[in-house]
Formats: sequence, structure tokens, C-alpha cells
Amino acid sequence: MTQWEYKIINLRSENYRLDPRFTPELDSLGEINWELVGLTSVNFRSGASDNLAMVFKRPMGG
Repeated sequence: MTQWEYKIINLRSENYRLDPRFTPELDSLGEINWELVGLTSVNFRSGASDNLAMVFKRPMGG
């Protein structure tokens, strides 16, 4: 049975868009086997989608 490890990255969107300057970091995560499995808004105060949590997983030991 596969065991997983998880990484959560919180970031702020600008004008409800992810900053394209974040792309190299996402590419780096993919190169070391992190896979994006979830994206959710975490701004509970106003309900706006300007604070996001990205959840990644990869097999334990990566």
C-alpha cells in the first residue's frame, strides 16, 4: 500500500489570478514528484478567493 506525504502552500492571488512568477516553483515541485491534488480558497472572513491553499502529495520518500 502506498504511503503519501503532503505539502500545503498558502498564497495570495492578485485580482483573483495566480501570479505567473510562481510557475518556476510549481515546475520545481513537479520535478521532485509533488502532484497538485487540491486547491481551495482559505479566506473565510470575506469569502473572496484571494487567499489560496494548494495541497500537493507524493509517495513517501519522494
